[in-house]
Amino acid sequence: MRRVERLTIPGVRVEALGERDNGKTFVLTEMDAYSGQDCALRALLAITAGGGKLPTGALGAGWAALAPFAASALLEASYGELAPLLAELLACARYEHDPKHPTQPILQGPNCPIEEVKTFFLLHKALFTLHTGFSVAASDPSTG
Repeated sequence: MRRVERLTIPGVRVEALGERDNGKTFVLTEMDAYSGQDCALRALLAITAGGGKLPTGALGAGWAALAPFAASALLEASYGELAPLLAELLACARYEHDPKHPTQPILQGPNCPIEEVKTFFLLHKALFTLHTGFSVAASDPSTG
């Protein structure tokens, strides 16, 4: 069974810039194993294409290999390689407008339920943690 988590953006929603997504809930679902290994392999290859070095055995370890170093290493990847990976990851998130109704996909353009850029970063971070079991924030010495 795929892991499923809920992410509620902290705060109270108001129309002020930076607070329009506060209180919104997203349902995050782990990728199936085939899609997950494919996405992880492409992320590892994007890291090497950007000049990053992989740990020994990383290509056979999938998401587990990405966990300890990927967040910073992926910043070396080109946008062309990174954008589709982020889109695949984001496809694992759905917006829950009301728990009594079906969740909604996160669409591009004017029908997107996300109104703040920072929400995308929060979702990507939470999805990365869901898939790797590794918290990027916990590994960052600057966060405390």
